[in-house]
Amino acid sequence: MIDVQGKIQRRDHELRAAIDRLKQNSMLHFDAKQLLVEMLREVGDLTQSSFTTVLKQSLMDNEQPRHICVAAQKQSSDGQWTGLEVNGLLHLEQSSKPFFDVLLQCRALVLGRPSLRSLNKFNSHWPNIERAMLIPLSVDKNNQYLICICNSDKSYQTKEMQRLWPLIIHVSTQLKLVVSHTNKPVVQSKNDESTDNPIAQEDNVWRKIFYRLERINPLAMITLNSDRLICRVNEATENLLSINGSELLQKPIDNYLLNHAIILQSLKNTSATNVASRIRKGMGDILDIQLNLVHYEEQGLQYDLLLIEKVESRSVNQNAVALALERFQVLASMLPMGILQTDADWQTEYVNQRWLEIIDCNVGDVYGLDWMQLFHPEEAEDLLIQLHESITAGHEFIRECQMKFQQTYKWVMLHATPIVDHKGEGKGLIATVSDFTKQHEAEQQLRDMAEKDPLTGLSNRASFFDRLDHALQRVERHGSLALLALDLDGFKHINDTLGHDVGDFILTEVANRLRNSVRREDTVCRVGGDEFLIIIEGLEDASIVAYLAEKILNTLREPCQLGSKEIFISTSIGISFSVSGRNTNSKNLLKQADLALYRAKDSGRNNYQYYSPELEQVSRKKLELTNDLHRALARQEFEVFYQAQLDIDSNKIRGFEALLRWNHPTNGLISPTEFIPLLEESGLISTVSLWMCQQSFNQLREWIIGGLLDENAVVSVNISPRQFYDEHLVKQLHDAIINANLSCANVVVEITETLLLKEHNLTISHLNHLHKLGIKIALDDFGTGFSSLSYLKKFPIDIIKIDRSFIKDITTDENDSLITKAVIRLGESLGLTVLAEGVDTSQILALLKSWHCAKYQGFLINQPLPANKVKALCNQHSNLINELQNN
Repeated sequence: MIDVQGKIQRRDHELRAAIDRLKQNSMLHFDAKQLLVEMLREVGDLTQSSFTTVLKQSLMDNEQPRHICVAAQKQSSDGQWTGLEVNGLLHLEQSSKPFFDVLLQCRALVLGRPSLRSLNKFNSHWPNIERAMLIPLSVDKNNQYLICICNSDKSYQTKEMQRLWPLIIHVSTQLKLVVSHTNKPVVQSKNDESTDNPIAQEDNVWRKIFYRLERINPLAMITLNSDRLICRVNEATENLLSINGSELLQKPIDNYLLNHAIILQSLKNTSATNVASRIRKGMGDILDIQLNLVHYEEQGLQYDLLLIEKVESRSVNQNAVALALERFQVLASMLPMGILQTDADWQTEYVNQRWLEIIDCNVGDVYGLDWMQLFHPEEAEDLLIQLHESITAGHEFIRECQMKFQQTYKWVMLHATPIVDHKGEGKGLIATVSDFTKQHEAEQQLRDMAEKDPLTGLSNRASFFDRLDHALQRVERHGSLALLALDLDGFKHINDTLGHDVGDFILTEVANRLRNSVRREDTVCRVGGDEFLIIIEGLEDASIVAYLAEKILNTLREPCQLGSKEIFISTSIGISFSVSGRNTNSKNLLKQADLALYRAKDSGRNNYQYYSPELEQVSRKKLELTNDLHRALARQEFEVFYQAQLDIDSNKIRGFEALLRWNHPTNGLISPTEFIPLLEESGLISTVSLWMCQQSFNQLREWIIGGLLDENAVVSVNISPRQFYDEHLVKQLHDAIINANLSCANVVVEITETLLLKEHNLTISHLNHLHKLGIKIALDDFGTGFSSLSYLKKFPIDIIKIDRSFIKDITTDENDSLITKAVIRLGESLGLTVLAEGVDTSQILALLKSWHCAKYQGFLINQPLPANKVKALCNQHSNLINELQNN
């Protein structure tokens, strides 16, 4: 057994185009001659033949075949086709036997010199034919044609026939439709059957001849109606069965003919003659007979005429053959599969009823070579070529394919085996078909489950890598490739607030929009959650990808309509490329697209970014720092720095803000803006923040005990928004305060506006609990984010910290000056303490003092310092104040 399903299909675009032109010309559906003319032109162009003609074979009165020309076409030097005179009769001699063989054997044939001489005698107005090839075109028994292609610049090869096969099959099918349309029987009324009608008179003559033959014929003749009841017998039948004819009438044939259903169906479905069978006499004796069947129609009724010949004596071998044939016929009728047998020329010899039922056709549909036309046109050519190669090589052929069924096609499993005689020569094939529709649908469902995302119908992650690998292999031949990684912005919030059903609706809508945004040959995949990937092949210009990315962004910008609600969605896109000459693999390409996607997210979302090597360097550094952060606390690499916070009026130090610093063993001191986000992403922020709180609380207690600070001094600690989702946050802070022997009034918790945006229930609960304990709440960086006065009303805020971006330019920028004064007045009116950050000069301090700001911090007093340098700072500042007071 061999598997031929994996062979690559051969494409012949010129042939497809020729067939399409014939199909699209509606005039050819009704005009047989014009169809043949157009076919000649297409065949001539495909084979580079300058002269083509069609000969029709018919029988003369002496039963000898003759060939008449139906159409002839000649191509001029400028490529235009014109018709030629078709008058003439082809006289065939013994040397012209090939003209008979082409139709008999149903195969193309290159003509030799004797045949060329005969062809050149046909019409003196035709061009001289130097080389030619005949191709059979069989429509039915009365319409047999020879296509003759002539005068190509190159020698003809019979394999040209294989290439033209789909076109010949199409023309044959179309001719059959035209012929059947023009030969429809005329329905006659009873009045038309009068003796005045010459057709009726002719029917009467033939009926008289038939009755006479019936009487004198030595063969038993039994006529059956459509119900297989005996409606007419001759005298020979009475003698054969030893039964009076009147007793046979209206009796079912199965009373006498053994295995009648199988035998009759076999005779109807094949071209076989003299089929061996057995019949029961009136006394019960069994006779060996040979059967022939003639099916005819009379006055709209269907009849079968059985011609029965008694076999007087049989040899043992003949009996064995008869029994084997009968056994085969019984088995063929019982099998759940269709069976078709051909001769050496692949013309139908036998077909069982199950074959006809599976593909819902009649015996006439599989006559001769017509069974080949039942395959789906898109795969017929390739399938028949593979079938021919396998059978010719003596191998069996198995393939899942589509065959015509009513007005559509159905999936069947085709299994063909060569018939080989005792000499090893091929004598045809036996093919079986079984209905494979349910299995195919089940397999397709399994493939979809393995390769498709069940929600959107897009390719899934496993299928994506398979397609990307194949696409990368084609880069050298088909041009550059782009990979787009998409992640929906804010999708988790939609899922959390509106529910997963709405989330599924959004994902399905996005999938449909992405499908409609790309080309048909591009691949769109959903690889998980709200992540999508798009493979774009055959790129000649990178700007096409930019256009596509913009198109996707604009498409997704349109709201999704869910009932009366409009839901807005956007996406971030990362793009990577694979170009000819640069080796890469699917994993690297995906990683690069993901890095570009992260850049798009960091750049504000709802945009697209390209991959660059710098992105990979940043990502690698980020990964290394994250790994080092996991060990930094254990290695005591973290340190707390402090910046003083002072009263503006008294200029005394009232406390410090605790600031986390990381002293990396190889990179030195790393900026908090670089490692704090990594602590939050890695989930380490809670552990490290709690450690910093413990360190700063203990340090404050030491400074108070040492007399550096008053008992009411405070330490401000920054708490990340992520920590507020920890239900143990308040207890952990309170325990750290108690362990340091401090009062809750000694601690200020600094938060950002980002935390207040979400208004999470747990966040509000934590803030209220901290406030009740006496821990003050400071709103850090006020004015830089989504500042809202409602925050000051809704949440227990005690302190407003004006961001340094407003403070540093108040001496020169009028807008910053006005904003700062407004915030100070707002704080005063609400009873809140206002603290200015970034006070770096005495001029700034003087302005703030004149505006009645309560507190400040900045480089004017100190840059953040480690704990061991705070004592010196406090002493120095205390001495400075004393000097100013004494003066």
